[in-house]
Amino acid sequence: MLSQPDPQQGRDAVREGAAAGAGGGGGVRGEGWADEVDLKFGTLFSGIGGFDLGFERAGLECAWQVEINKSCLSVLAKRWPDVLKHEDVRTFNVEEPVDLICGGFPCQDLSVAGHRAGLAGERSGLWHEFHRIVASARPRWVVVENVPGLLSSNAGRDFAVILRGLVECGYGVCWRILDAQYFGVAQRRRRVFIVGSLGDGRAATVLFESEGGTGDTPPRREVGARVAEDVAVGINGSGLRGRQPGSAATYAYTIQEADYAVFAWQQGATENDRSYPVRKGQYAGALSETRVDAVSGPMGVRRLTPTECERLQGFPDGWTDLPQSDSVRYRQLGNAVCVPVAEWIGKQLLEQMRLI
Repeated sequence: MLSQPDPQQGRDAVREGAAAGAGGGGGVRGEGWADEVDLKFGTLFSGIGGFDLGFERAGLECAWQVEINKSCLSVLAKRWPDVLKHEDVRTFNVEEPVDLICGGFPCQDLSVAGHRAGLAGERSGLWHEFHRIVASARPRWVVVENVPGLLSSNAGRDFAVILRGLVECGYGVCWRILDAQYFGVAQRRRRVFIVGSLGDGRAATVLFESEGGTGDTPPRREVGARVAEDVAVGINGSGLRGRQPGSAATYAYTIQEADYAVFAWQQGATENDRSYPVRKGQYAGALSETRVDAVSGPMGVRRLTPTECERLQGFPDGWTDLPQSDSVRYRQLGNAVCVPVAEWIGKQLLEQMRLI
């Protein structure tokens, strides 16, 4: 079995600018030219720092974070002790200008699993605060993350509200659904990402690469193998299942052994059957705030551990290991932005900054 990284390495490596693979190990900054660009960002709805860690691994610098949940703030305080924290997005105003504002506003009113109140809902309606902050601060870049249900919420009108709001602020806008399984983690997790570039159309070059691009495949192979292998005895990495945007190679990782299965409790075959086995050659379902997946083995079915969930989201082991219950950690991780996906977007953004 492959050894696991020291849980403390994540933030330390980011601070030191260490170079390593882009997955569940220590924090990683971009290579070479990334350090030449002084690009600062702030995060809204920061959660436990999925965007923050991914962007820092790419080479960006976090200036401030906005998060109202006390347990998430505890994680942020431990991992970013020197970064300014603000608790309520409704009263927040940007005092330290940044080049980029990003965040995943609450999805509960947009998800197909919810009541779908859309942007009129109490939680997802916080998008309007996101828009207020962007309209006032006018950063060069904006990155928004949410569930694919955003595209169909209110027959597509809610998505149109978001796009129109960004365009009216002067942003060229592009969006794309990205799936975490193509970024070196053993999890199917589809999320829509919206990128806005102030005054031009460069957003499209962030989310879409021209043919012939390449990716740093070998480190992600190693990370994916480690994550999948340690989910349970008998489960290990197997490549040739996924493809990162712009990479000619495939390297997302799947469950290999037929004797074991991961159960995703959210996505059932029928209305009354809310669970199904993910068997050989398939991926675990997306982690959820309201569900804890399980894995079967020689001793019977057990739930995934918080550490395994951290690996499936690309965080270092122990990222959420504070004096808090496992149920809180599961909820934090189910709501998080997948770190390797954020890192890829961050590198794409830095490449565009380099071309200015």
